[in-house]
Amino acid sequence: MGLEKPITGGCYCGAVRYESTEPPVRCGMCHCSMCQRWLGGAAAMGVFFEVDSFRFSKGEPARFMTSKILERHYCADCGGSIGHRYKFGDTASIEIIFVGTLDEPKAVDTPSFYFGVEDHLPGWITLREGITQIRADTSPQIAERFAEEQRQNPDTE
Repeated sequence: MGLEKPITGGCYCGAVRYESTEPPVRCGMCHCSMCQRWLGGAAAMGVFFEVDSFRFSKGEPARFMTSKILERHYCADCGGSIGHRYKFGDTASIEIIFVGTLDEPKAVDTPSFYFGVEDHLPGWITLREGITQIRADTSPQIAERFAEEQRQNPDTE
């Protein structure tokens, strides 16, 4: 990836800032309905950093658990979404930051995978050929945990 270290970014108003001393380990797009609802868009574009090299350098994000497995991070002052973190397994060591919050988002590689493609909105985003597509509902770890507590759509509860 073409990012210079440290890699920095933050929320819209600047109250929350972060930095990573190492480059991202991967980039991906999530098309699941939870990400769509949280961001108000067709997909979440995430850059994955190892927690050991990542820190919030100014302020602390507000946190919201959208399910038992996923903690969302946002700025309490401007409301800007910053990223999220899974709370289980190998993914608990990864901080996922939304690409638009990076100071240099154009320096990030294209995604290496699409996740939650069962909720993909084809009229809004075209999935590129050759990029791995993963269904959330068939990913054993995630499907099982989402089934335990589904808060994707409060209208269906």
